[in-house]
Amino acid sequence: MPEIVLKAKVDEFLAHRVENLVKRGVFKNEEAFLKGAVKEMVRKYEIDEINKKMDVFAQEMAKRHPKSLSEAVLEVRMEEDERL
Repeated sequence: MPEIVLKAKVDEFLAHRVENLVKRGVFKNEEAFLKGAVKEMVRKYEIDEINKKMDVFAQEMAKRHPKSLSEAVLEVRMEEDERL
């Protein structure tokens, strides 16, 4: 896949922190750090979006089915007991 150049400016403090990570061998170089950071932020954003959709879905399901799972299971068990 072809690579595209992204430009970013950071303050001196942050640049030194990245430089220290590279010197310690945590990252091969600044480019490796930036690629990892961008991937992580994209992944985090995508997970946040999915979580929001799941929350909306859960709220809709709670409105449609106001009983908790425990209450529903107990109700079914009581119905089974009555039949026996």
